[in-house]
Amino acid sequence: MHKQQVVVIGSGVIGLTTANKIQSTGKFNVTIVAEHTPGPLLSGDMQSTDWASPWAGAHWRAWSSNEDTALQQIEIQTYNEMMSLAVSEPQSGISKARGTDIFEVASGMTPWYITLVEDARELSAAELPEGISYGLEYTTLLIDVPKYLVYLKTKFEAGGGTIVQRCIDHIADALRVVSNNQSGQPVNTTIVVNCTGLGSRNLAGVKDSNMHPIRGQTVVVYAPAIKHTITRLGKQFSYVIPRGDGTVVLGGTAEDGDWNAQPVPSTTDLILQRAIFLEPALLPESSTYWNTAADSKRIADLKGCIISENVGFRPMREGGVRLETQTCADPVFGSDFTVVHCYGHSGYGYQTSIAFAQRVCQIVEDVAN
Repeated sequence: MHKQQVVVIGSGVIGLTTANKIQSTGKFNVTIVAEHTPGPLLSGDMQSTDWASPWAGAHWRAWSSNEDTALQQIEIQTYNEMMSLAVSEPQSGISKARGTDIFEVASGMTPWYITLVEDARELSAAELPEGISYGLEYTTLLIDVPKYLVYLKTKFEAGGGTIVQRCIDHIADALRVVSNNQSGQPVNTTIVVNCTGLGSRNLAGVKDSNMHPIRGQTVVVYAPAIKHTITRLGKQFSYVIPRGDGTVVLGGTAEDGDWNAQPVPSTTDLILQRAIFLEPALLPESSTYWNTAADSKRIADLKGCIISENVGFRPMREGGVRLETQTCADPVFGSDFTVVHCYGHSGYGYQTSIAFAQRVCQIVEDVAN
């Protein structure tokens, strides 16, 4: 049976998850084209900051507000499927863990996800640290980002998918990845899926001026005793996310429009200070204290555990995620082709990836039919 060609641009968590979901239908030949792909690096090398996915924490923590029921449904679907994945395929890099969200300012409303997550428990007033008005503890998901991205890539290739590592300048260039004749003229029924994240800002044929970066600086430390993730919401936004392999991601920042790709030393110090406040057990001798964050010696001690200082750029889009179809013209051959856009997931790409991929898959099937 002839299968229609689909080319997915981008191999971050959205692109890889989407490609896998489309491929799982058995109806399409799926190719990924991307400048950067998951995999081992040469000694001393680091992933490029040109793509966001390798720099995430990551864990599942609801991003949607109590009023945003549409995004809630996307987060619920991804949570449920990732929970199943944590049990059935632990090699994926997804695992269950206890997590705590603490809020500087309580909204007066119970977070909507208290009825979704397992074993939810509101913290008592006596348990709340200084400056915190509400806290919720529950079972959540940890995502070992390097491991999970490789898992998605391996699964895609094992299912017959092809990955072409290439930088493209125009969205129509994706068509030529699957051209089947000497002229290079593309198959005119090819469907292109755009999962380029922040790359959609400069990709010709798209050039979405609504895209801009939210800079995030993190610190990865070795602290194998940490098994519990905790996030502080408010002016002193910060988090501690263990990956399950002994390393722990400490964060973070959310600097809108900042393109600085280099770690700022003073920001590293602030991240460490806030992390010790959140999780004193990062330094075992501090485990009986809550508020020891100002102790410069403890910060210096934690610096001795640093593996890396990182910067990533969340792909923020004014107006939210772009999920829609568009008819584009190939500037070389003049023919029209269909693009399905799915980008602009800001800081919630992982925890919504499976549900967004399912929606893209349905759109692709509708277009093909």
